[in-house]
Amino acid sequence: MERLVFVRSIVRPLGEVEATATKIAKGDMKVRLPDTRYDDEIGRLCKTINQMAEDLAETERLKNEFISSVSHELRTPLTSIRGWVETISNIDDPTNENYRRGLSIIGTETDRLYTMVEELLDFSRLQNGIKMNCEVLDFVAEATDAALFVEARIRQEGIQLVYSEPPEPYPVWADPARLRQVFVNLFDNAIKYSEPGGTIFLTLSRTPVTVSASIRDQGRGIAPDDLEKVKQKFFKAKNSVRGSGIGLAVVDEIVGTLGGKFDIASTLGQGTTVTVTLPVYHPGQEHLHDKI
Repeated sequence: MERLVFVRSIVRPLGEVEATATKIAKGDMKVRLPDTRYDDEIGRLCKTINQMAEDLAETERLKNEFISSVSHELRTPLTSIRGWVETISNIDDPTNENYRRGLSIIGTETDRLYTMVEELLDFSRLQNGIKMNCEVLDFVAEATDAALFVEARIRQEGIQLVYSEPPEPYPVWADPARLRQVFVNLFDNAIKYSEPGGTIFLTLSRTPVTVSASIRDQGRGIAPDDLEKVKQKFFKAKNSVRGSGIGLAVVDEIVGTLGGKFDIASTLGQGTTVTVTLPVYHPGQEHLHDKI
């Protein structure tokens, strides 16, 4: 009899665990197990399943917010393009000021759409394990090229760029297109969150085993409760501006795949500093990254 009671004491809670896990698997993220009823392995299992449900529910919430946000971001330029196409179609004179202005806006908004779609595609590819075409690169040259690429836009926004190029090369093993994407994405964020008259600082440094690039802005900064989440997929901070909201997630994926680290420090109302750190290249490193 005691043996039967013991068996039932195990079977009944396990049956409850199974039923709850089945509901979670079918999409019910609100169901929870009583995790204080059992003070043993079953109790710990209940706590683990409840935490899993919490994490899945949070991911689902962020995903839905992300879809809503991206839909809004895509709709805005599409609405502008459609409106200007209708306006231009009623203008016979190509020299008309509104005609030229409309073409300019259509071009700008089309570029904006293209960039957002490319970010979404890149993020999807990276999540599925994109193959990198790595080679020995000069980290300094790649950072300098990216700074030159965005310099005109920085000036146009009324912002100053401060950068002192190191005299010696910093060799790294990386994909040139992806490394350029990292720098451009980080500059793009710094520009978006800076006010006219502000300054963006690019600083490169090196240790015997690593190279680093820090981009610091004087913008609005990131709230402390958002700081740990801004690299998560689907997450957009409360004070975020236009964009898909996955630029930092893409950067984190690329840098991590290259064996590096991506760090963010920020003070609300004072600015943000993002730092990318990669290993210094050493002969034979390419054979260690054949799986990248």
